[in-house]
Amino acid sequence: MKQRPSKRHLTIWLISAMLIIIISYWGYLYLVKHPSTDDAYVQTDTVNIAAQVTGPAASIEIQDHELVKKNQLLFTIDPAPFQIAVDKAKAELASQNASLAYTEKNYKRIEHLVQIGQETPSSGDQVQAQLDKDKASVAAAESQLAQALLDLKHTQVFAPTSGIVTQFTLRPGNNITANNTLFMIVEQDHFWIDANFKETQVERIKPGQPAKIIVEMFPDHTFHGVVDAVSSASGSVFSLLPPENASGNWVKVTQRFPVKIIITDPDPEFPLRAGASASVTVDTTRRS
Repeated sequence: MKQRPSKRHLTIWLISAMLIIIISYWGYLYLVKHPSTDDAYVQTDTVNIAAQVTGPAASIEIQDHELVKKNQLLFTIDPAPFQIAVDKAKAELASQNASLAYTEKNYKRIEHLVQIGQETPSSGDQVQAQLDKDKASVAAAESQLAQALLDLKHTQVFAPTSGIVTQFTLRPGNNITANNTLFMIVEQDHFWIDANFKETQVERIKPGQPAKIIVEMFPDHTFHGVVDAVSSASGSVFSLLPPENASGNWVKVTQRFPVKIIITDPDPEFPLRAGASASVTVDTTRRS
């Protein structure tokens, strides 16, 4: 005959079951209050570098993957044709100034003759019209010179920010077209995480909440961050081909919403790279 479980065994079994339920419930509450995702990527600001004038590259001062400082010379464009344009603009301005000076002198002479009755007022009007025309010509010549000087200045291209050069293939002699992106500079002083959380998780996520970040490149190091913003639209809204809800499509797919998390403790010992995969856990129980 089977022996019935003793009272002691029943008590132990009940206590064990209660502990399992309590631990499971505590784990559930922890996961609810600490939503996490491994659909996250490191991001930083990038600056597209383009020349503002067209011409052949004269000198290259950097190379691909080089760390550059703000206002560092990157490359130059052959300045010769732009210097010629400056010289022509200066000569044109000098000519227009000489013409204006002659017209002003003549205007004063005619004005005096009109006052003493030796010239008619219509003569003064004609000289006045010529004077206005010469002034306009001088203003146009000054603008042309200013543009020529600016174009000459733009033959030297400087780094607008500090960062690492990437996708750089420019070589001396390459023809550069104005406003066409040549390469990029990836900034290194401001990183954040674009973390895609399920729509069932974002209810509790608010700006200012702290987060722990594990970057796949450095799995043994924990970065810390703070929630900066929660997107007002899911990622699928901005996709090239948004999903269509065809008639009869009853399958509901959980959407994900991007959450921007600023990394507050970047470490030179663990250099971050844009696009690196990461895992993020947000503590929704407190604010930073």
